[in-house]
Amino acid sequence: MNRNIIQNKNIFLGISFKGVGILLNFLLVPILILFLGKIEYGVWVTIFSIVNWIFTFDLGIGQGLRNKLTEALSVNDNVKASQIISTSYVFIFTFSLIICLIGIGFIYFVNFQDLLNYKGKSNSYLQNFIFLSLFFTIINFTLSLYKKLFLAVHKSFMIELINVFFQVFYLIVIFVWLKFNLEKSLISLIMIFGIINLLASLIATFIFFKIEEKVSFSFNNFSLKEGKLLFGLGGKFFIINVSLLVILSTDNIIISNLLGPVFVTDYFTIQRAFQFLIVVFTVVLSASWGLYSEAIINKDFNWIRLNLKKMNFFFLGILILGFLIFYFIEEILDIWIGKNLVEIPKGLAFCNLIYTLIFCFTNIYMFFINASNKINVQMYLFLFGALLNIPLSILFVGIMGNSTGVILSTILCVLPLLIIMPLQCKKIIKRLESESLKEMI
Repeated sequence: MNRNIIQNKNIFLGISFKGVGILLNFLLVPILILFLGKIEYGVWVTIFSIVNWIFTFDLGIGQGLRNKLTEALSVNDNVKASQIISTSYVFIFTFSLIICLIGIGFIYFVNFQDLLNYKGKSNSYLQNFIFLSLFFTIINFTLSLYKKLFLAVHKSFMIELINVFFQVFYLIVIFVWLKFNLEKSLISLIMIFGIINLLASLIATFIFFKIEEKVSFSFNNFSLKEGKLLFGLGGKFFIINVSLLVILSTDNIIISNLLGPVFVTDYFTIQRAFQFLIVVFTVVLSASWGLYSEAIINKDFNWIRLNLKKMNFFFLGILILGFLIFYFIEEILDIWIGKNLVEIPKGLAFCNLIYTLIFCFTNIYMFFINASNKINVQMYLFLFGALLNIPLSILFVGIMGNSTGVILSTILCVLPLLIIMPLQCKKIIKRLESESLKEMI
């Protein structure tokens, strides 16, 4: 296996497809605002930030699957690989049913008009919309395991290709909907989004098992032994994912509740302008995760060091692009969304830039740490940040009187990672090298 060739292929194709996806997404945001209106688009974004929490409730099975499947395939153990895949699907499907039942009970006991600070639709309408959002998210929760499967076999670019297919189909249907002046509502939009997402996930899953014929899914391959191993590693990833959920996904709820849904649209739109840097850099880094696992198994520590240096070099490009976006943020929003449609609270653009740079830089080292399965330190840091995030966000919004307080809180919660992750990364490499030398002696 030539890791550099595989990595370069995934980076080139991944960024190419992601670039197309970003352009399509930039087209999609103003179209959805036109479809729903600014206030209901804020409701749409807020609800999706809630229901997408479900993707963290796999108890870390997805991340465990990614690591364990890569390890099994690296030693050509196809039987074990099939057991890992089958066990993961059974567990995820079971969790999906449980979450669905809990979610339905929750939905019809909550007053969403008060929670969202929105009276434009009746509570029963909002409950039905959220039920449909939950239903389609639960289905995709199970089917989206295809992403971990492609990552484990070093084909991360396929995820971006499938996403482009989804976005193109989604845009076409939205355009047709607008062309024929059909009902434009939250419920009609979730039906469009949900059905197309379902089709894309089914196609992606079929393609994986068609390409990787040496592995398969079967209930007969379910293994409690592999399940315990997945839970052992996955439990730690689960705590990290839940902590990240609190740190990153509560922003829209806090803003909607304290300031109103219209402020969510402003916050979310400015955030998206910077977020594409995180998305692009994650594509670059994702090409390395599985290769790190394979390099650790084969004790190729020199390649690991060289690759970390390469990722730092790529980060310089993110740094330059980040400052350009910050400098031209008003012009970008005017071209993208339209003049005077988005208001930029004082300091919000700069804080988004700082957060983006911290997130990208720390991920250089966290992707290696995740591949090494040495995630205890990271877990405790994220847990600490999660405990502070909500009270700090509420405090800063109260002091500053705008949504900048929310992103400022997020920066303070992830700041310790900026210092500790690079240090831990170096320590892990030294320990692995020391253990390797002892084995040779």
